Amino acid sequence: MVRFYLHSWCWLLLLVAVGAQAYDLPRHKSSGVRSSALQELQKISREIAVIAKQARKAIVYVSTSKTIEMPFGYTDPFEFFFGPRRRQPEVHKRKREGLGSGFFVDLKHGYILTNNHVVAEADVISLKLANGEVYDGNVVGRDKNTDVAVVEIKEKNFNRRGLQALVLGDSNKLVVGDLAFALGAPFGLEASLSFGIISAVGRGNLNITRMGNFIQTDAAINPGNSGGPLLNDAGLVIGHNTAIYSRSGGYNGIGFAVPSNLVRRVAEQLINDGQVQRGYLGVQLQSISPDLHKSLRLPQDIKGVLVSQVMRDGPADKAGFRAGDVIVAVNNRKVEGAADLINIIGLLKPGMSAKVRVYRSARPKTIYVTIGAFPDEKQPPRQMQKGRGSNVFGLTLSRVNDRLRKQYSFESRRGLVVIDVADNSPASRSGIQRGDVLLSINGTKISNVDAFRKQVNASNRPHIRIERQGQFLFVALRKK
Repeated sequence: MVRFYLHSWCWLLLLVAVGAQAYDLPRHKSSGVRSSALQELQKISREIAVIAKQARKAIVYVSTSKTIEMPFGYTDPFEFFFGPRRRQPEVHKRKREGLGSGFFVDLKHGYILTNNHVVAEADVISLKLANGEVYDGNVVGRDKNTDVAVVEIKEKNFNRRGLQALVLGDSNKLVVGDLAFALGAPFGLEASLSFGIISAVGRGNLNITRMGNFIQTDAAINPGNSGGPLLNDAGLVIGHNTAIYSRSGGYNGIGFAVPSNLVRRVAEQLINDGQVQRGYLGVQLQSISPDLHKSLRLPQDIKGVLVSQVMRDGPADKAGFRAGDVIVAVNNRKVEGAADLINIIGLLKPGMSAKVRVYRSARPKTIYVTIGAFPDEKQPPRQMQKGRGSNVFGLTLSRVNDRLRKQYSFESRRGLVVIDVADNSPASRSGIQRGDVLLSINGTKISNVDAFRKQVNASNRPHIRIERQGQFLFVALRKK
C-alpha cells in the first residue's frame, strides 16, 4: 500500500509540473495561399510605406516665436488722492509661440516651403530637420494672398545627411477620387502620415486667402499640419496643406491645400524677386445666375463671369472692356467663375499681354489687354439707410441727388435710387435692395421712372445694371 501511494504522488507531481508551463496565445500559421485581391492590397500597403519613408526625409518641423508688448495693468493708489502723476508707461513683454510644418524643395540651397501664416511676423524661426538637426531659419519671401512662404536655413553648410527634397507635381491633372497623403506634425506629433482621397478640386470663395482655388481632401489635417505637403501615389507634391474646415478646431474630414502649380509660380517669384506681383485687370465681377444666363442670351454650354463694372483708366478700360461683358477664357484657359479669373490674372506679371475671350451682346469677341499691377485695396463702403420716393414694380424710386449720394454712399450721378423694396414683390425676389442705384436696363441707360417702367414692360427677360455702395453688378428682374 505504501509503494502504491508513492507512485500516485509522483504522477500527481508530474501533472502539476506539466500544467504549470507558461501559456502562449495561438500563433498564425501561414497556408501560403493568397487571393489576388489580398496580394494587391498588400502591394498597395508596401508602396504607401515606401512613399512615407522617403517623404519623411523632406519634412521640416517649424517652430516660431514672436515677442509682443502689452500694457502692464498697474494702478498707482496715490492717484486717488493726488491725481494722475507723470511716469513712464509700463510694458509687459511675452512670447507668442507657434508650430507648423514645411518641406524641402531644394536641398542644395536649403529652400523650404511652408505657410505664410506659420512664419508671418515671427522674430525667431527654428527648423528641426528629419535627421534630428535643428537650425535657425530665415524668410526668403512670403505671400499672404496665397498663404505660401519660402524659408531657408541660415547655416549654408547644414548637415544634409539622411535628407531629401520633394518634387512639385502637376495639380492640373488631379481628379476627384485620386489618392492623397498628408505629412506633417499635427499637434506637434512629428512625422505623422494621414491617408485619404481628393474630395474636390477648384474650391474657391473660401475666405482663406485672396487667391487659391483649393484642393479639398479627407486626408486628416490638423493644427501643426499647416505648411506640410499633400502627396499623390507617385510621391509628388500636389498640394500645400493650409487649412481645415472645423467647428471644434480639430479634424472634421475636410481639409484644404493650395494646388502645387500655384505654389510653384508663387515660390519661384518669392525666390527670384522676394515678392509676388499680382496682375490687375480693373473690373468688378459677378457670378451668373440661371436667370441672368437666359437674360444675357448666352449659349447653354457657356460658363463665365460677368463684368459688372470697368474701373476708369484701368487696364480693362484702356483695352475696351464694357460692363455686361462675360469673360469665358484668358490665354485659352477656361474661366467658369470669379475665382478662376482672379487666379489667372493675379498670377500674370504686370506688363504682360493677355488674350481674353468674352461674350458681348450674346456674341463672342476677343480682347487683348496689357495686365497692370494690383493697386491698394479700398475700404468697404458704409451701411445703407432708409428713405422715401415714388413706387414702381414694388420699388420706391427717386432720382439721384447729392443728398441721396451721401445718404446711401454711392458714386453714380445718374440713375434711379431704390429707397424701399416691397416685401414679396418681383423686385424683392430678384435681389434688389434698398440703396441700390438702377443705371441701365438691357444695356439702355435709365433716365426716369416712366422710362424705366416702359423698358421693363417691353422686355421679356430684363436685366438691370445697378450700383450697390460702390460695387457694380447685374440683376435679372423677375416680372412675376
